Amino acid sequence: MAVVKPLTLLARLGAAAALWAGAAAAQTLAILPASPQYMEPVYVRISPAKGSNDLIYGAQASMSGNVITVDLQTRRECCEYYYDVMLGRFPAGTFKVVVPSGDQKSSVTVDFTVAAPARSASYPGRVPAVNFSDLWWSPAESGWGLSIVHGPFNDVFATWMVYGPDGKPTWYLMGSGKWTSANTTTVYEGKVFKTSGPHFGQLFESRKVGFEPVGTARLEFRDALTGIFRFDVEGVSGLKNITRMPVE
Repeated sequence: MAVVKPLTLLARLGAAAALWAGAAAAQTLAILPASPQYMEPVYVRISPAKGSNDLIYGAQASMSGNVITVDLQTRRECCEYYYDVMLGRFPAGTFKVVVPSGDQKSSVTVDFTVAAPARSASYPGRVPAVNFSDLWWSPAESGWGLSIVHGPFNDVFATWMVYGPDGKPTWYLMGSGKWTSANTTTVYEGKVFKTSGPHFGQLFESRKVGFEPVGTARLEFRDALTGIFRFDVEGVSGLKNITRMPVE
């Protein structure tokens, strides 16, 4: 009968305890933002268990009913880092995120609830049913574009990238407006501003930043994919037919 020396036994017990602790420890999940708004992008932050040495290098999400399963791609490394995965935009309701362990024998979960959306009080409507965040352009006029950020509370910040009379690139900003219609045509009307500031290669000085109102603009959307951009900026009035720019 073999005799196990005390020091050897302690070493084996310590190794077994470490393995048990690693198996018992679980990664943690956090929803970002913590209280998502209607159709706002939602992310899950996955933090591997401390000491697990699991490095996440990929993830794929699938959905059945209100349950979202996130499958991770991991490898053993020297250390571990948190990893963010986009889940999507969601209507009002409660959802569950499930992240299986590497051996598929266990999983961790987290629930989140998306708030109900605002509603138009009366005709002609003031709350759009489409989020218009995207890069918009006119395919027949490649070279300029309109970047629209449409927030979860329906604020709009747009950047119009064009060329000035001298042919040099010029940016205008659109905002400080409101949605005035959300029926057959969804309309946003706002002010247009022009900014100036220090060169990006120089030390940033806020006192050199200029912010000047130069006109007004109007966004008109007949559907989710196309629209009209009307402008009256620095003495020039006109309109542009715009469509979402495909980026694959």
